[in-house]
Amino acid sequence: MKKLFIIAIFLLIIACNTKNEDQKKLDFVEFDFHFDTESNEMPYNFSSYWDTFPTIVDRTAWEFAKIGNIERMHEIWDTKESIEIGLTQEQRDSFGLYKAMDAIDYILNEAEDHQVVIINEAHQMPQHRIFTTRLLEGLKRRGFKHLGMEGYFNTPQADSIMQANGYPILDSGYYTQEPQFGNLVRTAFDMGFNIFGYESSGHANGKEREINQARNIESYLNRYPNEKILIHCGFDHVYEGDMPNNSMGWGKAMAGRLTEFTGVDPLTISQTIYSEKGNRDYENSYYQITDLERPSVFVNESGELFGQQRKETSLDLPPMGTFRYDIAVFHPRSKKYDRPQWMVYGDRKEVELSFVEENIQCPCLVLAYKKGEKVGKAVPYDIQETDDKKVTLVLDKSDFEIVILNQKNIALKAEFN
Repeated sequence: MKKLFIIAIFLLIIACNTKNEDQKKLDFVEFDFHFDTESNEMPYNFSSYWDTFPTIVDRTAWEFAKIGNIERMHEIWDTKESIEIGLTQEQRDSFGLYKAMDAIDYILNEAEDHQVVIINEAHQMPQHRIFTTRLLEGLKRRGFKHLGMEGYFNTPQADSIMQANGYPILDSGYYTQEPQFGNLVRTAFDMGFNIFGYESSGHANGKEREINQARNIESYLNRYPNEKILIHCGFDHVYEGDMPNNSMGWGKAMAGRLTEFTGVDPLTISQTIYSEKGNRDYENSYYQITDLERPSVFVNESGELFGQQRKETSLDLPPMGTFRYDIAVFHPRSKKYDRPQWMVYGDRKEVELSFVEENIQCPCLVLAYKKGEKVGKAVPYDIQETDDKKVTLVLDKSDFEIVILNQKNIALKAEFN
């Protein structure tokens, strides 16, 4: 027994030494840093700044998401949500007939027979952008070559900016400044997708915007007839058919207008209904009774998707929102808010960094830039705010430049590889 105990201690010492050898001390140097953008607005601000704008709910939530503060994003966004109506026992029993399936596998299988796939996002949810990113490889294998982004305007200048750099830059758009949106664009570039913007400009109202968006996509389809296109849009633009009760005065959303103008029946995917909120009482009633480990769709024994059989109905209460799209994705809840588990996939891993020995006053923003992309001009690969000089970033196997920036605009930089 004593011999086994000695062996165990020896193995523990080896393991500890190995872990220490794997940890790299970064050599930070002070340098002159600025965000290289034509806009007068700072692309990334500290939490203390956005805490002074509690009434601007949408913008504040988006800004917290941009600096990786998912917990504060949820807290802000919850203030604009209404509590869902509870389910009856009959509705619970009916939902129990559906079983969870892997959403990525299901969507890729369905995409085989479609020329156009439209998937939406909630603009405050980086999780949705990561899911679209994870679809790209499989869609590429199935012949998809083009990615249309609501985040970019439909202008030759916007397209040339994207193509010239080969990576997302701060001046390309607003939503695209969020790191996971940037990574969606970055991954699409690396895979050889042609990226185009289809956002409307100069519209007078929501109806004109939906029409203009659809016309812009129609024009792109005419340039590339019979080629497969993925469209990444926001919120309700994914809805097909007439909007219920002429919601928002649109008549039809972008997806419905696209079918009207082209005759193309897109595969439409919603991510915005069945996702977590900061307070579970604000979540969709069906989502509240799920506990998932991966993005899923729910299918019954007849092969019907949950919500699909009500696609043509004008009302679906409770809860609202499960109509007029083909596939509803149920996302897993975050296991923790500082670095949610849905950020870690493929070769992306959590990397713990500490700069407690550095002479810099916090709070600080820690920004990770891919080596080869211009620091301050590119959209960072990841961002975290810290008060204690310790952060956890989620990075892939690339080489990075790590930038520490405080409120006095003092900056440090180090190589990480």
